[in-house]
Amino acid sequence: MTPGGELCHAFLLHMRPYRERSRLVELWTLEHGRVSVVGKPAVPLFQPCLASWRGRSSLKTLTQCEQAGPPLFMEGEALIAGFYLNELLVRLLPPDESHPDLFATYAGMLEHLGKREALEAALRGFERKLLAAMGYGLSFGEDSSGSPLSDDCYYRFEPGSGFMASAEGWPAKTLRAIDAADYTLPETRRAARQIMRLALGEHLGDKPLKSRELWMRS
Repeated sequence: MTPGGELCHAFLLHMRPYRERSRLVELWTLEHGRVSVVGKPAVPLFQPCLASWRGRSSLKTLTQCEQAGPPLFMEGEALIAGFYLNELLVRLLPPDESHPDLFATYAGMLEHLGKREALEAALRGFERKLLAAMGYGLSFGEDSSGSPLSDDCYYRFEPGSGFMASAEGWPAKTLRAIDAADYTLPETRRAARQIMRLALGEHLGDKPLKSRELWMRS
């Protein structure tokens, strides 16, 4: 149970029917990380809430869940992006492992999605922070041996290793632009999307992301 029945800052990441009248809910909390609970929360996805639970097994019982902030409205690509963030967190973060900085970034991302500004750049930034929180941060300023990138070389990305000089790939200036979060040029956006897909794919495995399928159909 939450210590002393305390209310924890949380977001609902995923819900699905459980037995006849309940739901299996994936909570992501500031204090305790990802927690699986059974209950019927009245708070929708993407809304900040305060939650408590009880139980000693890996599946807890939700005892309270109340909205803790103004409602966020998302639709279209922004809504699909929100589903994408949630799916990444459910698939990649282990339970009971707190990531306060990433939690704050996620909360800021949801507000950003609600405003529908610079969607792709914001997603790439979140993906980088998620990988760093998992212990797999990417360095766009050096190759796999730790040497600075050379303006005379192109680089390919090898998941688990990093950037390696190659006859084909991306020039150093593109990788430096990604590192500086400068997505002005379409080739920078395209490269960042491809690299992040490779980096995340190593940990996601062969099971496709449902949110990505929604994006392709939208």
